[in-house]
Amino acid sequence: MSATVALISDLIFRSRIEGEARAVGASLVAVARASDAMARISAGDVRMLIVDLDLPPADTSAAIAAARAAGVDRVVAFYPHAQTQLAEAARAQGADTVLPRSAFVVRLPELLTPAL
Repeated sequence: MSATVALISDLIFRSRIEGEARAVGASLVAVARASDAMARISAGDVRMLIVDLDLPPADTSAAIAAARAAGVDRVVAFYPHAQTQLAEAARAQGADTVLPRSAFVVRLPELLTPAL
């Protein structure tokens, strides 16, 4: 089964995303380090990568690049509302969908559903 990998360091927010994935029946693996996300991507069978742009830019860049190189279908990134420069950087690096965190939360069920 294709999985979604979520690179998120905030444990509480990670739990929220994991709960939503369970609710829609999506396979999701949440990790806190870019190296773990890249290892999952390299192992294959990752359909979507979710990236928290509040992590260090070098980590988010590396994860997005790994996803693009591996042919991951979709990269979704979210950012703290006031930090639009992070959104611009993620788009330039190849993220398909880049949303402020509040919009990401609203759209999360829809975003996870295609990852079934």
